[in-house]
Amino acid sequence: MKKAAKPERTIPVPSICPTDPAVITSTHGQNSLYLCPKQADFSVDDLPAFIHALQTTGLIAEKFETQQTCQHYFTGEKYLDYIAYMGCAPSVQFEASNDKENFCFIKIHQHSMAQLVHSQKQARAPHCPRCNKPVKNWLDKKTTSSIHCDSCNNTSDIERFNWRKMAGYAQLFIEITDIFPREAIPQQSLLDKLSNISGVDWQYFYYCQ
Repeated sequence: MKKAAKPERTIPVPSICPTDPAVITSTHGQNSLYLCPKQADFSVDDLPAFIHALQTTGLIAEKFETQQTCQHYFTGEKYLDYIAYMGCAPSVQFEASNDKENFCFIKIHQHSMAQLVHSQKQARAPHCPRCNKPVKNWLDKKTTSSIHCDSCNNTSDIERFNWRKMAGYAQLFIEITDIFPREAIPQQSLLDKLSNISGVDWQYFYYCQ
């Protein structure tokens, strides 16, 4: 099995800088790109078969052992075909080195019920599906599955709100670590493959700790 302590392997990536490079450097490793089904209550009955399908597509490679409850995988051989890096992102590191523990790998999370994953930094107020106004005090108006909007006095399911790519509500998540918000975008080909594997449409968002 591949070990997470081999010499550093990096791939430089181009493009437009979304924010100050010093900010990216200081927060790199605390941010992730998430993929999740648009259907909040979707889950896979056969998780090993789902993971095998992801390995077949080349998105993920072999698993590596951690003490965490979620599944951790190295990026697959076609990872850079599926994820487009957009800005003055640092070199992409796919293995841990002795002097740097942060590297890009993939986690699979599946929960027994839908969970809301939202950014703690660069957070955005969700827009109400009825009046389209931001619910700035949404944390105070949130229940397990819904949010109340004071502007129109309407209560809607969490998944109906527009989180503007900074939160997601689902049972199943694919987390790609070490990606700053807007630093990389999943290609439509990946979303299509995930849809073909699962039978439901997928979307993405960013998490900034």
